[in-house]
Amino acid sequence: MFAEAAGWNRPILFRGGVGGHASVEQVASDALKYKIKRLVLAHIGRPTIKAMDDGKLPLFGEFGKDGAIFKIVVNSCSVAA
Repeated sequence: MFAEAAGWNRPILFRGGVGGHASVEQVASDALKYKIKRLVLAHIGRPTIKAMDDGKLPLFGEFGKDGAIFKIVVNSCSVAA
């Protein structure tokens, strides 16, 4: 799963609290809860960059890297026709 990583420990909300960006901590927690096999964190924002600079790591998942290529393999048995 590719997911949002703009905020680190709290979401970044748009003006008026409508919509915004998810936090790494919440996305990682939810990914574990829903048994996601692989989590790639992207759209990395300033709060997350600061946390990375401080040596923090997400509870689960990996940070996407510029130029990385991901191959998605679909098991035909798991796809509804």
